[in-house]
Amino acid sequence: MAVPSIFSMLVTSLYNMADTFFVGQIDTPSTAAVGLVFPVMFLIQAVAFFFGNGSGTYISRQLGARNETQARDMASTGFFYAVLSGICICVVGELFTDNISSWIGSTPTILPYTRRYLRIILLGAPMITGALCLNNQMRFQGNARYAVWGIMSGAIINILLDPLFIFVMDMGVAGAAWA
Repeated sequence: MAVPSIFSMLVTSLYNMADTFFVGQIDTPSTAAVGLVFPVMFLIQAVAFFFGNGSGTYISRQLGARNETQARDMASTGFFYAVLSGICICVVGELFTDNISSWIGSTPTILPYTRRYLRIILLGAPMITGALCLNNQMRFQGNARYAVWGIMSGAIINILLDPLFIFVMDMGVAGAAWA
């Protein structure tokens, strides 16, 4: 169970590496913006892991005790709170995008790129928290392989969409965020 868990965490880093690689071919301010937004992305992932791991351990114990109703209720509760937290992160982040950009180190030169990339990432926060919460819950239910395949498919799609959105559709740093 540990190997798929470690692999899942490594694959989530592929999203960031792919964005950095492709955005790095555009220009320096775009690359800096992607690098600056990483801590926000890690915060979103941490919230998802908080709810996924917390509810996942309870789900495991309840499934072991053959309390499927309580396990199901916890799965729903953990997922709901993860998505709700993602919505809160999105709303607060969108309201304070410039402040957050400054706090994470954006300069006036990089601010337009950081703002563009960060706003799109924040829009995806509810989906990211929900998906990663479910992924962790699946691992705790003994479905580690499915969880890894889910994470890997997302990373592969991101790697394929990055060049399409960034270069073919000429979306620049915003294309990396949408991918």
